Amino acid sequence: MSYHLQATFSRGELDPELIYRSDLELFRSSLAECENFVTLKRGGLRRRGGTKFVGQMKQSADAGWLIPFEFGNGQYYMLEFGDHYFRVYTRSGRVGSVEVATPYSVSDLPGLKVVQSTDTLFITGGGAAPHALKRLGETTWTLEPMEFKDGPYLDVNISPTNLKPSGLGNPVPDMTSNTAPTGTVTAFNNSTSAWKVFDRSSGKVVLSSGATGWVQYEFPNAVVIDAYMLQAPNDNSQNDDMPWQWNIEASGDGLNWTVLDTQEGQDTWASNEWRQYAFHNETAYTHYRLSFSQGGGANGDNSAIGQIVFHQAGDDQTSFSLTASGTDGINGGTGFQFSDTGRHIRFRGSDGFWRWFKITSVVSTTRVNVRLYGQALLDLKAQTSWRLGAWSGTSGWPETIGWHKSRLAFAGTREEPQKIWESQTEDYTNFSVSHTLQASDAVTAAILSGQVNRIQWLVDDNDLIVGTSRAVRAVGKATEQDPYGPENVDQRPETNFGANSVNPIKVGSVLLYFGAYGTDMREMAYDYAADGRVSQSVSEVQSHLFRTGIVGACYQQYPDSIIWLWDRSGRGIGFTYERQQQVYGMHRHDFGGQVECMADLSGELSDEVWMIVKRTINGQTRRYIEIMQTPFAGDDIADAWHLDCASKYEGAPANTLSGLGYLEGEDVILYADGTDYRTTVTGGEAGLPNGQVATKILVGLDVRARARTLPYPVASQDGASLGRKLRADTCRIAVLDTGTLKAGAEETYLDQLVQYRAGDPSGEPAPLRSGVLDQAVETRWEDGGQLTLEAGGGKPSTILAINFGRDGEP
Repeated sequence: MSYHLQATFSRGELDPELIYRSDLELFRSSLAECENFVTLKRGGLRRRGGTKFVGQMKQSADAGWLIPFEFGNGQYYMLEFGDHYFRVYTRSGRVGSVEVATPYSVSDLPGLKVVQSTDTLFITGGGAAPHALKRLGETTWTLEPMEFKDGPYLDVNISPTNLKPSGLGNPVPDMTSNTAPTGTVTAFNNSTSAWKVFDRSSGKVVLSSGATGWVQYEFPNAVVIDAYMLQAPNDNSQNDDMPWQWNIEASGDGLNWTVLDTQEGQDTWASNEWRQYAFHNETAYTHYRLSFSQGGGANGDNSAIGQIVFHQAGDDQTSFSLTASGTDGINGGTGFQFSDTGRHIRFRGSDGFWRWFKITSVVSTTRVNVRLYGQALLDLKAQTSWRLGAWSGTSGWPETIGWHKSRLAFAGTREEPQKIWESQTEDYTNFSVSHTLQASDAVTAAILSGQVNRIQWLVDDNDLIVGTSRAVRAVGKATEQDPYGPENVDQRPETNFGANSVNPIKVGSVLLYFGAYGTDMREMAYDYAADGRVSQSVSEVQSHLFRTGIVGACYQQYPDSIIWLWDRSGRGIGFTYERQQQVYGMHRHDFGGQVECMADLSGELSDEVWMIVKRTINGQTRRYIEIMQTPFAGDDIADAWHLDCASKYEGAPANTLSGLGYLEGEDVILYADGTDYRTTVTGGEAGLPNGQVATKILVGLDVRARARTLPYPVASQDGASLGRKLRADTCRIAVLDTGTLKAGAEETYLDQLVQYRAGDPSGEPAPLRSGVLDQAVETRWEDGGQLTLEAGGGKPSTILAINFGRDGEP
């Protein structure tokens, strides 16, 4: 007789190829089987919680997807995405009748990438433009394409093709007098030459004999102005008459004025120098004026400017044409396509400044209609310096999204699968760059590789971690002491172990991701010795759980730090991960159907794991939304929840439960006031036998939790331990708050260890046991000394350690 103590199960189920590797240190903390048990961070095994039935998907015949939406302040929602729709749930059920149309088909859903900022969820993927999903109220939700500003763009055109606009974006005509051809120009000094500031030619117009004054233009009809350019007088270097402090003001009646823009310290103007200014304005006014309070140079007299050019807001403009001299350089030489509608074009004007157009319609392969954004053009000259937008229906839309240093980052279009674009700092839809680059400007970076490796995901860290199919790289600062921006960006390789498209899991400072084929899980963490991030496999000793390929994952941080995975076959896999304690425990889970999606969501007392489970109910395919329940916390035994797809009744004593049509024809357990009763749902109802009643009844599918120890060798005098017939004949199991547990060899030889004892209250369920269960068990020589543990029904079961005796054949 030999005794074997197993005090920890922290490595979970071991790959069958290793079950005889007793030389491995991890062998003493592993199991041959671990199904529907969870390995705990402190080493024990606990029966997993069951699942709560929340509702049936709208289109139960089709697959779906779950996306969490955490608004904060206790407002947590789960979004059910199906074929071109989404609906909203809380743990109490569906929110009203909310249903919003989407551009995403069922096949698009697994590839969607999302990030959230307060009440907005940004979504990429599915071959559609990035969308913004917004919660406007409990029952008011919207999903609309994102509107981007000024980019991003492809490389600058190098072909001979030029583009010629037919409009300037300036609503003020080339004035020939204060009232012609349209509108009215007036100035503080009543100058009859005030119109010359709008005649589109350099010069000098004195607007005041002192340091203060104004010049204004009155439109025949109200327009929206959102930007302007000022030019200094042509002799400003001699007397510095250009104002250096002013307001741009607007009015609808010429009497009541609103300040739209204020500038100070605008001094040291060179002769004929242009400067650009922009402001936010969505209101149409008839009167706009430049009102200055500091001008006229050191003497404060004869304040003057050269020109002022207003820009009409792009959305307020009437479209005008942009004509190409040919198709070379446009969409690979094919010219403009109808799918270019909405695409941006960056255009360098004759003054050297860049503006941008948005295509409103495509007329032909060489002509489009556009609106002009940014600043107005000074003339209608054709230019060869232009750039097509990087994103469109023609070139493709970004498939991946993430955060990095207060920027919204996108990556991977059909035309540029290895390109990354980051917005301006804290301006998530703005991809513009300044005439003189600023650190806050948008950033564009291309992943450098000898192969075309599509970017699979982005993860925010001190650097932007970029997963591709063949490697993981980092995008960050080139020079550490300078701020990150378009002139201080660099990339470097982190590991040549690539990734698949499943979103990685970040646990503290460690990144866990899945290999290119989804058949392994890798841990990437900073290593001081290597002075960089190092990637290593954490699934090697449990590789059998990954052979089918992982297709999704989520992270339940509290209470047990478990990464939940599901594979192509619909099997659930749990991975208890606590790196500092060297806990890497994997366990299989059978939910009675195929798991098609899991998602984590903050709950009231712990993180919740929501799932879509494909079940066959009464011969029909059903897809249910369910929530995994929290572990039993040692409270009332009647509150334990270890049944799947379950519903709970609490109230006056009842015998029969109705509303169970979603389990029609299924064999279920009624867990009533802490006691199990097996029955079948018929006509949507299930009842307790013999007229019994209960105040707490949980009804659902039974969950069989099963664990099996490894064939740990027994020393023999002749050294022939491998293959020797063994059997276990004594069993001591340390348990905590356990109401059900069987032990033995196989199902037909399992003995119930938790039973009524003398002194237990009569008429009540046997109380939960804590301590050591000591009992002989019936096993067979053929079992190799392995012990099988099993728990079912509605009660909890937690195993802390096992000590059992083994006999070997002579």
